[in-house]
Amino acid sequence: MGALTNTTIRNLKARATAYQVADEKGLALEVRPGGQKAWLYRYRLFGRPEKLSLGAYPEVSLAEARDRHFEARKLVAAGKSPAQSKQAEKQRLSDDMQTVHGLANAYIANYLPPLTSASRSRAYVETEILPVIGSRFIHEVTPSDCIAIVERIKRRGAPSVARKVLEQLRAVFAYGTDRCLITINPAAQVRAAKIIGAQTSRTRVLRPDEIRRFLTAAESFPTSQGNRIAFKLILLTLCRKGELVKAKWEHVDFERAEWHIPILNAKNRQEHIVYLSRQATALFGELKGLAGKSDWVLPGREPKRHISVATLNQVTFAVKRRAEELAWPADVWIHDMRRTGSTHLHEMGWPSDVIEKALNHAIGGVRGVYNRAQYAEQRREMLQAWSDAVDRYMTTQSTVITGRFLVAA
Repeated sequence: MGALTNTTIRNLKARATAYQVADEKGLALEVRPGGQKAWLYRYRLFGRPEKLSLGAYPEVSLAEARDRHFEARKLVAAGKSPAQSKQAEKQRLSDDMQTVHGLANAYIANYLPPLTSASRSRAYVETEILPVIGSRFIHEVTPSDCIAIVERIKRRGAPSVARKVLEQLRAVFAYGTDRCLITINPAAQVRAAKIIGAQTSRTRVLRPDEIRRFLTAAESFPTSQGNRIAFKLILLTLCRKGELVKAKWEHVDFERAEWHIPILNAKNRQEHIVYLSRQATALFGELKGLAGKSDWVLPGREPKRHISVATLNQVTFAVKRRAEELAWPADVWIHDMRRTGSTHLHEMGWPSDVIEKALNHAIGGVRGVYNRAQYAEQRREMLQAWSDAVDRYMTTQSTVITGRFLVAA
């Protein structure tokens, strides 16, 4: 294993000039004066020095950089230049991405998997967008074309799908503008509220007895122990489902009781630290035992892949149906957990800014800038208090579930 660790990388500070910190066998991390960090692989091919960029940190993690480095070294060992191969691939993609179909395929292959629940988002692109405009040249697509796609989905009675498809239209064409293939994103000019209608606000907040009933139903449901623990962790950490699904063990620091959510895993593209309560730390520990040698906190059937958000949704809907059979509110499900936690914490007297920061919500203006580095201790204390409150909810009326919900001393 190389000299670098995630902790070492996070602690590297910018200097007046760029400098490099070596990992192993030519892989290094360059720290630039502006604070940016980028992976480089330096090697010699037929006596000639070459350099290959492997991406920026933290978008490309330490583990992923080592994987890319390993693949590049195999090319060098075969007498091939990874730098020239990369340029040739860029040219090929540039030629292929003149049509919507080519652009969408490149977007799916290079951008979609690490950022979203790939299966559902890919389905939106492949079933709702490509059949309509896939053969069109990208510079010919207009806002009217995007509106027609969205309105057609809305007319069939699926406004939420229409909104998700519009998000994917924007993302596909943003992929093209970022690579200077087109100058204007046609979907960016489409206003969702005007075309689809205002999004309905969700206001459901679970009472303590409903939290107990949901987790009790989940505990008795025939699913994996990892899924059951995921429900509890989402409630205790107030994280988003996608953030937990895409978590790797390299992001979890048991010694500091912290879970680092990298930029690419966060919905608002802001790196976030979740301060783990003793209960949440214990649950992560249980998941560690279940994960075996997988890099993922929630590995799928194949250890090299994580479960999907769709998997958690399917289990949630099944738990919801079981709950309905038990004659308790039908709209109690996992989507309401973050709002529930926020409401209960406000009622417990915690400041709004601390709660918003714990939820990784963007806070505008001067307060937003100030808050980026603040409230660490308050957030740690608050999330411990929240876990203790959930413990109390779970033991009310002598109803106890398994899962190591032990009140912290």
